[in-house]
Amino acid sequence: MLLVLTACEGGAGSAGSGKQSADGVLLSQSMQLFRDSPSVRVTARSAVAMGSGVGISVDRDKNCRVEAQGGFFQVAVERGGRTWMSWSDDSLQKAATSPDGERLKKELRGKWLELAQEGRIRKSMVDLCALTPLRTVTDQLAKPSRHTTRQPETTEDGERLVPLRLAEGDTSVTAFIKDGEKPYPHKLIVNITTFAPTPVDFWLDAYGEPVTVAPPAAAQTVRSASIEALAERHLAAGLPSST
Repeated sequence: MLLVLTACEGGAGSAGSGKQSADGVLLSQSMQLFRDSPSVRVTARSAVAMGSGVGISVDRDKNCRVEAQGGFFQVAVERGGRTWMSWSDDSLQKAATSPDGERLKKELRGKWLELAQEGRIRKSMVDLCALTPLRTVTDQLAKPSRHTTRQPETTEDGERLVPLRLAEGDTSVTAFIKDGEKPYPHKLIVNITTFAPTPVDFWLDAYGEPVTVAPPAAAQTVRSASIEALAERHLAAGLPSST
């Protein structure tokens, strides 16, 4: 992924360069706290997975839970390996417009589909759990910059936040940093066309909280290549193509 923003340190300073540099250091510290956290929950307020916004909870051991906004689907990944997915009754009902869709509803209602290791749905969900695009952005923001602009402080979800913006041309990233001894990032707004065609909001919370994944009960688990193939066709229309 190509990001246009750069974290430049050189050049002659202006009257406000010291302040800008301090804000750049704060932004860098905040991104480092995100990177060092043993776990985090990321909520993307946009369509990023099969047409739905998602909440992603992940830890360093690659345990991951994904919940689609609106309850469309849930995913559980155990240590980056075994993966299960379930769909809501409404989702299955909407897909039941053909004999294949009726079969999916019958087989998957109230159950989890264990996904094949090389299956397209599993690969997409594991990639989603890796948070690679977001981590690419935070890695770049972790480099101190003199071009960081502090915006008026605000309060969201009871948190006092310091917005710090790094911009170049038509692209920008704004990080809303918690005001306190531990300046964790609370939200990122990424406006980079090589990242996504429209701005994406990421809400970050639950730092350090455990992410527990356990295999579903056998009676609630479906293992079927034919059912998974039907799920790819009828329940994963927005699934990215394999690369």
